[in-house]
Amino acid sequence: MLNTILAIDKDAAVHERETAEWKNYGIDALRVDTMTEAINMLAHGGKFLFVAINEDTIADFMSKLRILRDATSLPIFVVTSNYTIEKKLKAMDCGADVYDHFGEYVKSNVIGALALLKTQNKWTKRPSKTLRILTGGDIVLSPLRRSVFIKDIEVFLTRKEFDILHCLMSYNGYVVTHARLMRKVWGGKHKSKDTDLLWRTVNRLRGKLSEVSPKSKYIDIERGVGYKFSLS
Repeated sequence: MLNTILAIDKDAAVHERETAEWKNYGIDALRVDTMTEAINMLAHGGKFLFVAINEDTIADFMSKLRILRDATSLPIFVVTSNYTIEKKLKAMDCGADVYDHFGEYVKSNVIGALALLKTQNKWTKRPSKTLRILTGGDIVLSPLRRSVFIKDIEVFLTRKEFDILHCLMSYNGYVVTHARLMRKVWGGKHKSKDTDLLWRTVNRLRGKLSEVSPKSKYIDIERGVGYKFSLS
């Protein structure tokens, strides 16, 4: 999909109008509704020409922009009908390459902007290696930034809660025993048989996740054995 833009835009009608303009230049577009969906695709090796964000339809996109930048070395375009220089500076600091007025972006200036990025070599020399991002369903977890999002809503976890979720997601659906979780999260401070503390912490973690997405369990209990990350 190297001639395809990954467009983050909840407004399908606006997206269709934009796509018609892009097709004049031989460029297609794949639309997703959330930053989380885009991060998930990029973290799993999705190949695109660049990423475009319609700020008008993606609320609070700035809080996820750094993780999006961690997940890809592609150029990131942000467009808005509510342009301010302060917002532009913040977006650029969070990893955007272009932050522009909506009307100018839809026109052929987007092609000129992309060509400018290439000639100035602002992104072609970026390291191809990206930072590790863990994804599962609608959850995005950034180990480096210690951030968790579900459907673009940030979930604020304690250090231990985050470490448990990180560990479970790292095992990709396999059961992690009580003893292994205790060692990974608490180290040698607690005995491996001290599962009551683990149980209470996991329950708090499950409660916080279910507040955002009540229909998803995310963490399954294997009685007498341990826990595993689940997408059911």
